[in-house]
Amino acid sequence: MNEPMDEAAIESLELADRERARRLTLRYTLTATAIFLLAGLMGVALRDSQADLGRLSASAFYALMTAHGLGAFLGWAGFACMGSSYWLLASLGFPLRRLGSALAEAAYWLMVVGVLGVVVSALALRFGGSWVFLYPLPFHSAGQWSESTTGLFSAAVLLVGLAIIAWCVAVLDTVLGPALHAVRGSLANRLGVAIGLGYLWPRRFATNPRPVPYPVIPLAVIGVDMIIATLPLAALLVEMLVQAADPSVTVDPLLAKNVLWWFGHPVVYLLLFPAVALYYHLIPRYAGRPLVTGPVIAVAWAIAVVANVLIWAHHIYLDYPVGSPQAAINISMEPMTYAITIVSALSLFSLLATVFRSRFTWNAASTALFLGIVGWLVAGLSGVVNATIAFDTTVHNTLWVVGHFHHMALLNIGLCIFGATYTFLPELTGKALYSERLARWHVWLTFGAGTVAFALWLVQGLEGAPRRYAVLPARFDSLTRAALPFVFVLALAQLLFAVNVLQTVRGKAGTVEEGAARAAARAAVPVAPAPWSRRLAPAVAGAAIVLVALGLAFAAGAVGWVVGREARPAATRTVTVTAQAATTAPPARAGGDAEAGRAVFASAGCGGCHTLAAAGAHGSVGPNLDQVRPSEARVRQMVTDGGAVMPRFAGRLSRRQIEDVAAFVAGAAGR
Repeated sequence: MNEPMDEAAIESLELADRERARRLTLRYTLTATAIFLLAGLMGVALRDSQADLGRLSASAFYALMTAHGLGAFLGWAGFACMGSSYWLLASLGFPLRRLGSALAEAAYWLMVVGVLGVVVSALALRFGGSWVFLYPLPFHSAGQWSESTTGLFSAAVLLVGLAIIAWCVAVLDTVLGPALHAVRGSLANRLGVAIGLGYLWPRRFATNPRPVPYPVIPLAVIGVDMIIATLPLAALLVEMLVQAADPSVTVDPLLAKNVLWWFGHPVVYLLLFPAVALYYHLIPRYAGRPLVTGPVIAVAWAIAVVANVLIWAHHIYLDYPVGSPQAAINISMEPMTYAITIVSALSLFSLLATVFRSRFTWNAASTALFLGIVGWLVAGLSGVVNATIAFDTTVHNTLWVVGHFHHMALLNIGLCIFGATYTFLPELTGKALYSERLARWHVWLTFGAGTVAFALWLVQGLEGAPRRYAVLPARFDSLTRAALPFVFVLALAQLLFAVNVLQTVRGKAGTVEEGAARAAARAAVPVAPAPWSRRLAPAVAGAAIVLVALGLAFAAGAVGWVVGREARPAATRTVTVTAQAATTAPPARAGGDAEAGRAVFASAGCGGCHTLAAAGAHGSVGPNLDQVRPSEARVRQMVTDGGAVMPRFAGRLSRRQIEDVAAFVAGAAGR
């Protein structure tokens, strides 16, 4: 018979559990920071290349883009958020248990090996299929990489996926344990308590003696959703591994794309939801009061746990092959995408209300968190554009998407990670933060330079600059080069962060106790009234936020102008030719030879992206030409200059070939 443990034994176990969480979080944080610096250097090289300041070859550019995307997104931001969650839970009285601890350890090594595999396959073996590896692109490399390289890349991403699943199970094992204090013992009831349903139905999902802490809720939600989202992707990656060995094994490309984005959108919340948990924990800590209107956010998370895995199709709004249900899926997911914004809206309201009229402690960490909330708001507003089908027809696969994504990733989630690092690092190491001033410089330079650099991407996207292009069309060069100084400042700021982290870990500022003693000594010295410049700082900050808001309003107006311009009958992207609809043969065309254009259409690979019955083409990447029925002038312009998704063929095809293919498409489409 087991005897109950005395209080000393219980306290010893709690300390051991907390120490385990401390070691894991510190290791995750330092490893993620190293990956961040490497991925950041790749990002600078990509921007330099597009600005023609050290031009990379096309194959090198796409390989670097692949490694940068996965490295920065999952290797840094995802890894850092995953690691921070262990210390966050331990701070809330949810220690890692035996299974959770083992899975957290496994998740670490799976992620490290997976990221290393991505880097090797991309940088050493030149895999350039993009970090989203849109199937079947990895198997059509034009001789740039082998199918065995595709297999290695798929295996590496599969390891990353397994790391995510291991982390999710570790989090759920932790939050569903005894620390939850759920009254009922069934798994379903405990899960309902963990995702916040106790705030909505307190009797059915009761706890005793305390309700579930708010930061636990988003962690429980993402733990459930990412298991649901990752398993189908794992199946697709296994298929790709088999196909790399046996090319006769294939899968429907449209199905594969839906499976990818079934995972691809929720994985954004693998970063955002743990970041929200950090906001819920740290903002009240610096404000010195509980989260305001906390129970209301439970409504948002009840929506999120369902909507999060039902909105993937907004990434493929422009895919609507004839005879498939894709168009209906896309339309149904537009309102679902709007529903997920409720989580952000209620969370932002609650966090800002907590800061409002509080005695908020302003330091580098809390400033990073506050600016991260501002970044969350700005990025969310630009995301509404992506979520709206009418707007997405203009910005899809343009640099607008890149600007939105980087704003969310670095100026929301990234700043949250920085704030959490500056807060937690002294607790994890027992060493005082090396330099508060250096941290402030890092935070403000990151916010300022990042805001400008990413806004320029938004502007270029509105003008039609395509994403994932090694060489942008020449008309976008001026803004690309204008962004470079801000990119360099942004990179310099991250070096300040790296120095601060390194020197803190080395103990250059002494222990936490010594740092606290120095702070107390400074507080005891009478301080003269702040100079006018310092008193003016809050007003300047407020003015900056107002300017950002005005910039957003301007951007929204610009979007409306672009969409309105594109929707005019004279310049519409979709032209219905009614005057010739009843004719049995296309009229003679002086501009080009339609029969020669048929051969150009085949040799240029147009059928891989477009459907055109007259050419026997059934591509689903670009618009269905039989439905669109573009004019000859429209075809000529798109083939020459390219568009949001379509590459530019000027320089690849002669003027005569472009005239011929324009005559063929305009004459044959829809007939």
